[in-house]
Amino acid sequence: MPSTTIPVETPVRPGRPRSLAADEAIRDATLELLATEGYANLTMSGVAAQAGVSTATLYRRWTSKLDLVIAVLQARAEERPVPDTGSLRGDCRAILRDVVEASQTTNAGPILPGLVGEIGRNPELAEALRTNLIAPRRAAFVQVLERAAARGELRAGLDHELVIDLLIGPLYHRLLMTGAPVDDRAADALARLVIRAIAKEVR
Repeated sequence: MPSTTIPVETPVRPGRPRSLAADEAIRDATLELLATEGYANLTMSGVAAQAGVSTATLYRRWTSKLDLVIAVLQARAEERPVPDTGSLRGDCRAILRDVVEASQTTNAGPILPGLVGEIGRNPELAEALRTNLIAPRRAAFVQVLERAAARGELRAGLDHELVIDLLIGPLYHRLLMTGAPVDDRAADALARLVIRAIAKEVR
Protein backbone atom coordinates (compact mmCIF):
# COMPACT_ATOMS: atom_id res chain seq x y z
CA MET A 1 0.00 0.00 0.00
CA PRO A 2 1.57 3.35 -0.96
CA SER A 3 2.20 5.78 1.84
CA THR A 4 -0.30 8.61 2.08
CA THR A 5 0.59 11.66 4.11
CA ILE A 6 -2.41 13.08 5.93
CA PRO A 7 -2.35 16.88 6.00
CA VAL A 8 -2.54 18.45 9.42
CA GLU A 9 -5.69 20.23 8.34
CA THR A 10 -7.58 21.12 5.21
CA PRO A 11 -6.93 24.56 3.71
CA VAL A 12 -8.83 27.35 5.37
CA ARG A 13 -11.72 28.41 3.18
CA PRO A 14 -12.81 32.02 2.69
CA GLY A 15 -15.24 33.25 5.30
CA ARG A 16 -15.16 33.84 9.01
CA PRO A 17 -11.76 33.43 10.76
CA ARG A 18 -11.23 30.16 12.54
CA SER A 19 -11.95 30.18 16.25
CA LEU A 20 -8.94 29.20 18.35
CA ALA A 21 -11.29 28.35 21.21
CA ALA A 22 -13.20 25.96 18.94
CA ASP A 23 -9.94 24.39 17.77
CA GLU A 24 -8.88 23.78 21.36
CA ALA A 25 -12.28 22.38 22.31
CA ILE A 26 -12.21 20.02 19.32
CA ARG A 27 -8.73 18.83 20.19
CA ASP A 28 -9.61 18.21 23.84
CA ALA A 29 -12.81 16.40 22.84
CA THR A 30 -10.95 14.19 20.36
CA LEU A 31 -8.35 13.18 22.92
CA GLU A 32 -10.97 12.51 25.58
CA LEU A 33 -13.06 10.34 23.26
CA LEU A 34 -10.00 8.47 22.00
CA ALA A 35 -9.23 7.64 25.62
CA THR A 36 -12.76 6.69 26.68
CA GLU A 37 -14.36 5.33 23.50
CA GLY A 38 -11.40 4.29 21.34
CA TYR A 39 -10.77 5.08 17.69
CA ALA A 40 -13.31 2.61 16.34
CA ASN A 41 -16.18 4.16 18.32
CA LEU A 42 -15.13 7.77 17.87
CA THR A 43 -17.39 9.71 15.49
CA MET A 44 -17.30 13.20 14.02
CA SER A 45 -20.74 13.88 15.49
CA GLY A 46 -19.57 12.68 18.90
CA VAL A 47 -16.53 14.96 18.81
CA ALA A 48 -18.71 17.88 17.72
CA ALA A 49 -21.15 17.30 20.56
CA GLN A 50 -18.37 16.93 23.12
CA ALA A 51 -16.63 20.08 21.86
CA GLY A 52 -19.85 22.08 21.64
CA VAL A 53 -19.49 22.82 17.93
CA SER A 54 -21.42 21.80 14.84
CA THR A 55 -20.38 18.90 12.62
CA ALA A 56 -20.13 21.46 9.81
CA THR A 57 -17.38 23.17 11.82
CA LEU A 58 -15.47 19.90 11.97
CA TYR A 59 -15.83 19.15 8.30
CA ARG A 60 -14.67 22.66 7.38
CA ARG A 61 -11.39 21.77 9.06
CA TRP A 62 -10.98 18.02 8.44
CA THR A 63 -12.46 15.79 5.79
CA SER A 64 -12.75 12.64 7.91
CA LYS A 65 -12.31 11.11 11.34
CA LEU A 66 -8.89 9.83 10.30
CA ASP A 67 -7.74 13.32 9.26
CA LEU A 68 -8.99 14.75 12.54
CA VAL A 69 -7.30 12.16 14.75
CA ILE A 70 -3.97 12.37 12.93
CA ALA A 71 -4.00 16.17 13.07
CA VAL A 72 -4.75 16.17 16.80
CA LEU A 73 -2.03 13.62 17.55
CA GLN A 74 0.46 15.53 15.40
CA ALA A 75 -0.28 18.73 17.27
CA ARG A 76 0.27 16.97 20.58
CA ALA A 77 3.56 15.46 19.34
CA GLU A 78 4.79 18.87 18.23
CA GLU A 79 4.44 20.07 21.80
CA ARG A 80 7.20 17.61 22.71
CA PRO A 81 10.21 18.39 20.49
CA VAL A 82 13.03 15.85 20.43
CA PRO A 83 15.76 17.12 22.79
CA ASP A 84 19.16 18.41 21.79
CA THR A 85 21.11 18.71 25.04
CA GLY A 86 24.54 18.55 23.43
CA SER A 87 25.45 15.12 24.80
CA LEU A 88 24.43 11.52 24.20
CA ARG A 89 23.78 10.98 27.89
CA GLY A 90 21.63 14.07 28.20
CA ASP A 91 19.64 13.32 25.04
CA CYS A 92 18.90 9.70 25.98
CA ARG A 93 17.82 10.67 29.47
CA ALA A 94 15.63 13.50 28.16
CA ILE A 95 13.98 11.30 25.51
CA LEU A 96 13.04 8.67 28.06
CA ARG A 97 11.85 11.17 30.64
CA ASP A 98 9.64 12.68 27.96
CA VAL A 99 8.06 9.26 27.36
CA VAL A 100 7.40 9.04 31.10
CA GLU A 101 5.86 12.53 31.22
CA ALA A 102 3.70 11.85 28.17
CA SER A 103 2.43 8.60 29.67
CA GLN A 104 1.33 10.46 32.79
CA THR A 105 -0.53 13.20 30.92
CA THR A 106 -4.31 13.14 31.24
CA ASN A 107 -5.84 10.70 28.73
CA ALA A 108 -2.45 9.65 27.32
CA GLY A 109 -2.40 6.32 29.14
CA PRO A 110 -5.61 4.88 27.63
CA ILE A 111 -5.02 6.31 24.14
CA LEU A 112 -1.83 4.42 23.30
CA PRO A 113 -3.07 0.88 24.04
CA GLY A 114 -6.27 1.63 22.13
CA LEU A 115 -4.42 2.82 19.06
CA VAL A 116 -1.99 -0.09 19.15
CA GLY A 117 -4.87 -2.54 19.28
CA GLU A 118 -6.69 -0.77 16.46
CA ILE A 119 -3.62 -0.79 14.18
CA GLY A 120 -3.97 -4.55 13.71
CA ARG A 121 -7.59 -4.17 12.58
CA ASN A 122 -7.40 -0.95 10.59
CA PRO A 123 -4.72 -0.81 7.84
CA GLU A 124 -5.66 2.75 6.88
CA LEU A 125 -5.15 3.99 10.43
CA ALA A 126 -1.92 1.99 10.72
CA GLU A 127 -0.50 3.53 7.54
CA ALA A 128 -1.50 7.04 8.58
CA LEU A 129 0.03 6.69 12.05
CA ARG A 130 3.27 5.24 10.71
CA THR A 131 3.61 7.81 7.96
CA ASN A 132 2.57 10.94 9.82
CA LEU A 133 3.60 10.27 13.43
CA ILE A 134 5.93 7.32 13.91
CA ALA A 135 8.27 7.83 10.95
CA PRO A 136 8.91 11.55 11.59
CA ARG A 137 9.56 10.90 15.28
CA ARG A 138 11.98 8.09 14.53
CA ALA A 139 13.75 10.26 11.96
CA ALA A 140 14.25 12.89 14.65
CA PHE A 141 15.68 10.24 16.98
CA VAL A 142 18.07 9.15 14.23
CA GLN A 143 19.29 12.74 14.04
CA VAL A 144 19.99 12.62 17.79
CA LEU A 145 22.22 9.60 17.23
CA GLU A 146 23.86 11.13 14.17
CA ARG A 147 24.79 14.20 16.23
CA ALA A 148 26.25 11.94 18.91
CA ALA A 149 28.25 10.05 16.27
CA ALA A 150 29.56 13.35 14.87
CA ARG A 151 30.72 14.27 18.38
CA GLY A 152 32.54 10.95 18.62
CA GLU A 153 30.31 9.58 21.37
CA LEU A 154 29.01 6.41 19.64
CA ARG A 155 30.58 3.08 18.91
CA ALA A 156 31.29 2.52 15.23
CA GLY A 157 28.96 0.45 13.07
CA LEU A 158 25.78 0.81 15.12
CA ASP A 159 22.38 0.26 13.52
CA HIS A 160 20.66 3.49 14.55
CA GLU A 161 17.16 2.13 13.98
CA LEU A 162 17.91 -0.78 16.30
CA VAL A 163 19.35 1.59 18.90
CA ILE A 164 16.06 3.53 18.86
CA ASP A 165 14.15 0.30 19.50
CA LEU A 166 16.53 -0.54 22.33
CA LEU A 167 16.14 2.90 23.86
CA ILE A 168 12.38 3.41 23.88
CA GLY A 169 11.05 -0.13 23.47
CA PRO A 170 11.35 -1.22 27.12
CA LEU A 171 9.22 1.67 28.43
CA TYR A 172 6.48 1.00 25.89
CA HIS A 173 6.67 -2.70 26.78
CA ARG A 174 5.97 -1.74 30.37
CA LEU A 175 3.14 0.57 29.33
CA LEU A 176 1.46 -1.92 27.04
CA MET A 177 2.33 -5.34 28.44
CA THR A 178 3.74 -5.74 31.94
CA GLY A 179 2.28 -2.80 33.84
CA ALA A 180 5.64 -2.28 35.58
CA PRO A 181 6.35 1.28 36.75
CA VAL A 182 7.05 3.85 34.05
CA ASP A 183 8.68 6.67 35.98
CA ASP A 184 11.81 8.81 36.02
CA ARG A 185 13.71 6.18 37.99
CA ALA A 186 13.04 3.56 35.31
CA ALA A 187 13.86 6.06 32.56
CA ASP A 188 17.22 6.99 34.09
CA ALA A 189 18.17 3.36 34.73
CA LEU A 190 17.31 2.45 31.14
CA ALA A 191 19.29 5.42 29.81
CA ARG A 192 22.37 4.28 31.73
CA LEU A 193 22.07 0.73 30.37
CA VAL A 194 21.65 1.85 26.77
CA ILE A 195 24.47 4.38 26.95
CA ARG A 196 26.75 1.69 28.36
CA ALA A 197 25.94 -0.46 25.32
CA ILE A 198 26.28 2.17 22.59
CA ALA A 199 28.76 4.75 23.84
CA LYS A 200 32.28 4.78 22.48
CA GLU A 201 34.80 3.60 25.03
CA VAL A 202 37.01 6.36 26.37
CA ARG A 203 40.66 5.32 26.49
